[in-house]
This record gives sequence, C-alpha cells and structure tokens, in this order.
Amino acid sequence: MSAPKIIGAVLLSLILFISLCVFGVALSVKTTALNVSYVTSLVDDIPLTEIIEEAQKQENAADSEQFNIMKGLVANNEAALKQQITLFITEIYDYLNSKSDSINLNQLLGDTILDDDFVISMIESADLKPLLKEFVEGIITDVGLPAGLAYEEYLDDIAADVELWVKEQLENIIPPIIDYYLGNSDVLDVTVSIEGLNDALKDNLKQSFLSALPQKFQGLTQSELGQIFDNLFEQTSADIPSSITIDEEFFNSENAESMVIDLSEYEQTLHETRDGIRIFNIAFILLIVLILLLVAGIILIHRNLKWSALNLGVVSFIYGIGLMVFYLSSIWIIKNAVAQQEIAINPVIRDWLLQMSTGSLFPLQILFIVFIIIGIALLATFFVYNRRQPLDTASIYGDTSEYREADTNKPFE
Repeated sequence: MSAPKIIGAVLLSLILFISLCVFGVALSVKTTALNVSYVTSLVDDIPLTEIIEEAQKQENAADSEQFNIMKGLVANNEAALKQQITLFITEIYDYLNSKSDSINLNQLLGDTILDDDFVISMIESADLKPLLKEFVEGIITDVGLPAGLAYEEYLDDIAADVELWVKEQLENIIPPIIDYYLGNSDVLDVTVSIEGLNDALKDNLKQSFLSALPQKFQGLTQSELGQIFDNLFEQTSADIPSSITIDEEFFNSENAESMVIDLSEYEQTLHETRDGIRIFNIAFILLIVLILLLVAGIILIHRNLKWSALNLGVVSFIYGIGLMVFYLSSIWIIKNAVAQQEIAINPVIRDWLLQMSTGSLFPLQILFIVFIIIGIALLATFFVYNRRQPLDTASIYGDTSEYREADTNKPFE
C-alpha cells in the first residue's frame, strides 16, 4: 500500500477514535440525563421512608414527634408522592424535547406536587395527634384552663378531637395558601373559627374536672359542678380568640412577596436548555453519520477485506479497552467521592447515590463490551483471512508448477 494511503488510513482512524470517544459521552447523556424514563426511575428508587428512619436513628430522636409524623406522612403517601413528582418531571421533559410549546412551572406545581386535593389527602392520612398534644398542652399551660386540673390523662382524647377539627378545616385553609404561594392570588387572608378547638378542650377538661374534684367542690350535684366548670372555663379561656386569621404575618414573613414562589428564572433556564438539547440532538445524529462515513472511508482506502478488518478491528478493540478502563476508574472514583461526602453519613442515602451514579455509567459498560467484541471479531477475520490466502495461493502455484513440469518433460511431437 502506498504512503499516501497509509497516511490517509491512519488519519481517518485517529478521527474515528476521537469521534467514538465523543459518541460514548453523548450516548451516556442521551440515555440518562436526557431520558425521562431513566430520571423517573431514579425517583421511584428513592427510599424515602428508609432515609427518614435512618436520619431519626442518627439524630437519636426516636421519640421526636416531628420525625414520627414525617415518617408516617411519607410512608402512607410515598407511592402517590413519587407519582406526582414523576408527572412534574415528565411535563418538564416534554417541554425540553419540544413535545409542548410552553411551560408554566407555577401552574405545573399546582397541578402535580402542590395540587390541593393531593396535599389535603396527604395531611388527612397523617397522624397529627402527637404534635397536637404538645400544642394543646402549651395552650393549657399558657392560658391556664382552668388552674389545677389533672389533664394529662385526657391529652390523648383532646388531641384526637382537635385532630378531627384540624382536618375538617383543611379544605378551607390549604387551597388559598397554595394559591398565594403560587402567585394565583395577591392576598392571603383566611379566617378559621376555632370553636372546634374550644369545644374539644372544654369537653375533655370537664371530664378531668369531674373525675378529680377539688376539695371545696365535694358534695355538689352534677348540675352544679357543670355550671361551676362552665363559669371557670369561660373566665380562663377568655384570652383564647374565637378565630385565627392566616395571613402573611401568621407565617412571620417580613416581606409578603417573599412567600410567593417565583419560578420565572427557572422557566428561562429551561427555555435555554431546550434550545441546547435541540442542538445536541442534531449534533448527535451528525456524529453518527460522521462515524459511518469514516468507516466507509477506511474501507475505500484499503479496498481489501483483510486490511480493512485489521484497521477497523484495531480501532474498535483499543476504543473498547480504553472505555473499559475509563468505566472502571469512574466507578472507583465515584465510590470514594460519595464515601467522603458528609451526606454519606446516612448509609441509605449513600447506597442510593452509589446506585444512581453507577447506573448512569451503565451505557458505557454496554458500549465497551460491544466494541471489544466487534474488535475481536474483526481481528479474527483478519487472521483467518491472512492464513487462508497463502494456502490458496500455494495450491494455485503448485498446480501450475506441476503443469509446467509435465509440459517441459513432454517429448516434442
């Protein structure tokens, strides 16, 4: 083969190798970060309940009511919560992949994760009694309803009644709060009557009063005792307002606008990302065409199965081995990096991060296996072809030699 052909083959092989390296990275991105099915599968694999349980153990907060409520809330709604998050992500990817023309993140949040019915159903499924016990005990302690009552054994009953009242108010409280957070309403002003709270306190504290009468009330009839308690409760509960107004000040917000979720900057980022993905997809197709043209160019330069197989086999095998080294090195680096992060203190999060990180490299694993096999197959083709050709040639030459020798020794007639 002439020198220009050798130089051309080497040059095309080098460009092909570089193109394959770029292709490997692009394919990984396309099958992971840009693949909505892969991203949503990561959401499904997040062990939310196990993460909270492990965090509770590490915080030594086995009796923490907040942890217990959160754990129960997530455990009862984990599948539904992941489904809403999946819908949210899917809509975003539809926009990024040009399947939809526009996107409104505030509206999308309101239709998925912060949907009124979904949020209400989550809270209704939660066991709020442990938290409400602390709330009720604080009211009794601060306001003094009435002084000297042995109310501790009735706290569970009071909390149960208050929980029922709280959950009944959700349909009046949650929608306007979410509308304000999402910017659908300019004002947050919800008035909630707390007669249910007063009734729960009064009924249960009355039982406490009647079951453990102070000495000075001994011997009175039930009617008289009931009237005495009503008077005491009315006097001591005078400081409890008849209603609660939920507004910006209720959430201790110094700037009312700061409570509103503004996602306009993220929408602009998504718009720019959408344009970038469109360019990426075009470049990915052009890269595949370039690789095919380079392979065709190498075959045309050699115009020979033997040397084409050798050339392409060497490139494929070296690329596959290099990709394998890169894959194994990346796995080792990722494991060490995750182990050194503070978040890795939680072994559940650490295991999930490792699974997610190594899973994102799975396309590279498939790719290097495929190219190593292709490389071995092409090199085998070269060696098989290289061995058969001399035998065929020798056979031809041998027949010719015998023919010529016979003709030479044949007497002239």
